[in-house]
Amino acid sequence: MLLEHLNSKIDQCKGCFNYVSANGTQQNQCGKTSLKGCCNCRDGRDGRDGRDGRNGAKGLKGEPGSSAKPPHGAIKFSDTAEKCTLSTAGTVRYSTSQNALQLCDGSTWLPVMTSGKGHVANNPGRQCLDILNAGQSRGNGLYWIDPNGGSTDDSFQAFCDMDTERGGWTLVATKVSPSFLFIKTGFSTWAAKTKYADAASQIHPDMGDWEEVMFRFSDVSSIRVLYNRKAGAPQNNKEQFDKFLMRKSASLLKSVFGFYKYSPADHNKRSPAVGFATISTLHFYSSHGISEAHAGTDKWLDIWNTGRDGSNNYVTSDDSKARGSKCIAGYCYLNKPIWVMVR
Repeated sequence: MLLEHLNSKIDQCKGCFNYVSANGTQQNQCGKTSLKGCCNCRDGRDGRDGRDGRNGAKGLKGEPGSSAKPPHGAIKFSDTAEKCTLSTAGTVRYSTSQNALQLCDGSTWLPVMTSGKGHVANNPGRQCLDILNAGQSRGNGLYWIDPNGGSTDDSFQAFCDMDTERGGWTLVATKVSPSFLFIKTGFSTWAAKTKYADAASQIHPDMGDWEEVMFRFSDVSSIRVLYNRKAGAPQNNKEQFDKFLMRKSASLLKSVFGFYKYSPADHNKRSPAVGFATISTLHFYSSHGISEAHAGTDKWLDIWNTGRDGSNNYVTSDDSKARGSKCIAGYCYLNKPIWVMVR
């Protein structure tokens, strides 16, 4: 046994003793209470760290997080194909088709304004067609216009349709609710930029040289009725209708010449193919709106605020409430906004 080979001698230092190992070598052993320098003992080196243990089993998948909130104050960049939704509001992308930067406002990709005509308040176009003709279009969206052409202090933003029927259309009014009266004897800058809520107005008084008015659904440009001011002019009935669209109160029933339309029922081709048509007994009332005869063909305009109609010759109607109040070219849609635009 090891004890048989030890020749131990207790040192004077408490807890420290010397011994001779079996091979005759002098050894020291220090206890916990040994004094400094006792037996000349030194601490040994630290041992090596052991190996890391194995990774534990993978945990369970957590529950889905809450819906993303729109960013506040931060600008993000996105893929050009990304849709504009509430969760991507504030995102900027580059549109190859428009050759321009676009900003998501939560529902629509809008062109990022630069210093070009119509892009900033101090460099407005006279109207949307002026901006288009100047080569400053960045597609459909809000632009700054100043119809009176004077000081830019009174410039305002208007929605421009730069695509339909060669583009250059300025928004005048929007009708969403069947009972809403979209026409009024006064101009509204708010209506000029409001696309998806009821907004009444008439053509700006300083846009007296306009030539055409278009009635269309906001998201279905293939269904539209257009009125040409110059076709068949001068004509008293046309002059009365023109004044009604601009500023004059009226309660008239007139046969008005100068209309044409597009719709799926017409194979998305111009109707009539050449020339213009007359809407017989066109109602244009400041207190009700615009409508062909209430027992008429139902193939042109029925934008009345009471929905009164003695016939139902429409191509289609998604709700009875839309008939007579939200109908263009024979198509009646309850939840599609109607835009009245001028060029």
